[in-house]
Amino acid sequence: MSVGQSSPVLARVARGLVWLAMPLLSLGNQYLAERTAHALLGLPFGWGWLVAAIHSPFVQGWAALEVVTLVVWMQVLTHLKLSAAFPMTAIGYMLVIGMGWTLFGEPVTASQVAGSLAILLGVWLLGDGEAEA
Repeated sequence: MSVGQSSPVLARVARGLVWLAMPLLSLGNQYLAERTAHALLGLPFGWGWLVAAIHSPFVQGWAALEVVTLVVWMQVLTHLKLSAAFPMTAIGYMLVIGMGWTLFGEPVTASQVAGSLAILLGVWLLGDGEAEA
């Protein structure tokens, strides 16, 4: 079944995946990336670093989560056009800002808030254009 032939129910499920699952998967991926960076901090880059990375539970979890992300994204693209689905993934950026602030104590700047609002507006405008198409 191609994107043009997707049933309305499956298309609704795909929209739910892209609005909820993809941003949360992205958030999980970024969390594990941050934890990996801290776990490997101070190790010189080379074979020893690579071996430490491979044995890190953060890297192993990150790899598994990337596989789940791939499977979900393929399901989304089976039922939605890329031009409709991809802009919605930008919502993950705002979640990463919030995670950085709450879990890692990173400051949130006015420009990040303004940029996040611009992203929301852009996603809304692109989604509205897709609804009209």
